Amino acid sequence: MIIKPINTEITVSAANTVYDSVLVRVYASANTVVTVEDVDANTVIGTFTMPENTVEIVEKIKTHSISGDNNILCTPVSYKS
Repeated sequence: MIIKPINTEITVSAANTVYDSVLVRVYASANTVVTVEDVDANTVIGTFTMPENTVEIVEKIKTHSISGDNNILCTPVSYKS
């Protein structure tokens, strides 16, 4: 898959919308449980576990946040056409 970064990478531990992005590249340097949630409604949308040194692309609603139980690196991306 080819992705296109659209802003700078940030370190995330607490809930963060990652620049209100719909697509987020997530890198976990350690085993991490990643949570996607609607902070305004105080509702967890979903969680998943990332093994150390892995990358996933998360699609979410732009106002939903991402957090990890360990620090994760997040970059807003878009699909390259």
